[in-house]
Amino acid sequence: MLIAILYALGVGAAGILLLLIGLLLFRRYKTIKHPDVFKTRVRLTEGQFPGVKATWTKCYGSWVTTVFTTRKGLPLTIVDVLPVAKLDQMRNAAPVDGVKGLGDRPIIATFSMTTGAKFEVAMSADARLVGLKPWQVQAEQLELNALAALAPLPPATDAAGPAAR
Repeated sequence: MLIAILYALGVGAAGILLLLIGLLLFRRYKTIKHPDVFKTRVRLTEGQFPGVKATWTKCYGSWVTTVFTTRKGLPLTIVDVLPVAKLDQMRNAAPVDGVKGLGDRPIIATFSMTTGAKFEVAMSADARLVGLKPWQVQAEQLELNALAALAPLPPATDAAGPAAR
């Protein structure tokens, strides 16, 4: 409708095209700057799900309750909708993971989907709060379990006890 009005007012095709490109870039800018959207890499690790590959795919991600959405392309339209059942694992990315463009210390979270498939989301350490938003309690519990596993064990005592020496 707007295009027809502009054309009727004498705006040329080049002007209308520039207006559309400007609107597209503005929408992309507003999407990237939204506080709930973060830069991420996504890959499928187990099972099948249409649209998600087994290799790292560059995109922007966001959460809608417990559904993870990925955005790609120039207008950053929602491409994949991944229904998540639970957070399985959280770990720091190793060099063999091949995660690039997410800073010095990217974090990888493994999620189980309601379909049975599993996928990984790599995010920068700065985007951790946004990237794990609906799963904060589970993420903190996984961190506590990992810290407990790394904690030093108490010193061993003899079977007879310290008084037997």
